[in-house]
Amino acid sequence: MNNECPEDYIEPSTAESMTATRAVIQHIRSLPPSSPPNKPALVQPILTPRFAISCSKDLMAALRELADADPALAIQTHISENAAEIARTQELFPADTLPLPPPGPDKILKDARGTYAGVYDAYGLLRHNTVLAHGVHLEPAEVKLIKARQAGVSHCPTSNFNLRSGCAKVGVLLDEGIKVSFSQS
Repeated sequence: MNNECPEDYIEPSTAESMTATRAVIQHIRSLPPSSPPNKPALVQPILTPRFAISCSKDLMAALRELADADPALAIQTHISENAAEIARTQELFPADTLPLPPPGPDKILKDARGTYAGVYDAYGLLRHNTVLAHGVHLEPAEVKLIKARQAGVSHCPTSNFNLRSGCAKVGVLLDEGIKVSFSQS
């Protein structure tokens, strides 16, 4: 994180953040395999931009490069938990300043371009192994984009209740064929 977060959370530079991120990924992948040997490792690295607001455009671009180079690397982040977060994300990442997203259905990309999900998509962070926490206030265009990218949503009812954020439209997500999980935190 290098933007709009407590000073003790801010990383010195995008380069140092990416060096540390690569080191953690390498360390986790060097751990002994689980047993039996044909099963995937119990501990897997996951790329975690906390949420778009906490990342500069440079950091988002660097995360895109890392994700593009390592398609097996899962991604988790927050999305659309409250109205202020959505508005601030759109202020920091105006649609006309975003890089071009990965190829996909033109109409879906056009409709979602200026949305919160559109930001992650533009930086290549919305894909089949992306988990989006919360998703309380997703727009219909975002739901279509998340489905097109085969990403999933982790609903956090306890957190959203305590913060009075609202409730994800789990039924809509499931009806659209989006993967949904539930988190207790």
